[in-house]
Amino acid sequence: MSNIGHVRYSKGDKAGELKAVWIHDDCGQGTGLAIGDSNTKFEGKYQIKYFDENGTLQAERDLEIINNGNSYKLTWSKNGVVTCVGIGMENSNILSAGYYDL
Repeated sequence: MSNIGHVRYSKGDKAGELKAVWIHDDCGQGTGLAIGDSNTKFEGKYQIKYFDENGTLQAERDLEIINNGNSYKLTWSKNGVVTCVGIGMENSNILSAGYYDL
């Protein structure tokens, strides 16, 4: 399968910060750092940078996370165009999500 991936977000050391660990069927795996306006658990709007295993920047996106009660809706965009969509769930202060590239 191509165009699919998984990401785990945990709260960072600073308010509005998320740390990411990701894997993608086509692009490998790596880490990420999101900075946003959220003071809640995960819901909010962020700017995120994703890096590969060597620390090379792979992507910069806008990320919106919406809490739908039992799940989270995630939308990634670049220059106002949606590039990926995903669904996630929170467990033990970690937001885990599967996503699909559009």
